[in-house]
Amino acid sequence: MNFKAILLASALVCGAPTLAAAQDVTTSVNFGVASSYQFRGINQNVNDDIQVFAGADVSAGNFYVGTWASNVDFGGEANLEVDFYAGYKPKLGNVQLDFGVLTYLYPQDTDLNLIEAKAAATIANEAGMSLTGSIFYSPEAGKNGPSYWYGEIGAALPIPNAKVGPFSFTVNGSIGTQEFESGFGFADYSNWKLGVTAATSTGWAVDLFYTDTDVSNATLLEGKTVLQLKRTF
Repeated sequence: MNFKAILLASALVCGAPTLAAAQDVTTSVNFGVASSYQFRGINQNVNDDIQVFAGADVSAGNFYVGTWASNVDFGGEANLEVDFYAGYKPKLGNVQLDFGVLTYLYPQDTDLNLIEAKAAATIANEAGMSLTGSIFYSPEAGKNGPSYWYGEIGAALPIPNAKVGPFSFTVNGSIGTQEFESGFGFADYSNWKLGVTAATSTGWAVDLFYTDTDVSNATLLEGKTVLQLKRTF
């Protein structure tokens, strides 16, 4: 990974709250478990073990920083993923923008480390319906790896009057495409996800979704149904 890129991300993570020191600061913590760790349609565990994850976020005005960690297993030495991210979320009319930097770190195998730049826009209405377009760019997928672009469109639609006890229901889905720099032997692919989220006003959420890719004969990219329980407070 480019060392200057790591320094840039670290500076954003450490400096964003200072830039917005005059604003109200809010914090949140989350943790959860899932039947499988699927990221952009790719299984992050060769043995398909249960995923355990946790994260924390701090926002100050339009600035935010955060971290997130999960178990992984790619068949090598890496068994832990630790992410750091920071960004700026201004509003343009009724459009919520999001510009940020993300780092994905693997302490047991640093050759897998990578950094992404992100730009996203979300349109939402008072009923909770939303449509988000996101694009990510990485200059190097792991040590000496190819650069790539990843684009995604996602939508969420609350189900009116659908409640079970304290849980309200939302249908959500996304379609994404990843394109690698040519000459490295990495194949471009597309993925999609469709599911339903049951959430409470106290921060509990249960996700049930199915995800798949357009790649055949690749075990880690096969379709998968995932059940996830998450708590945010």
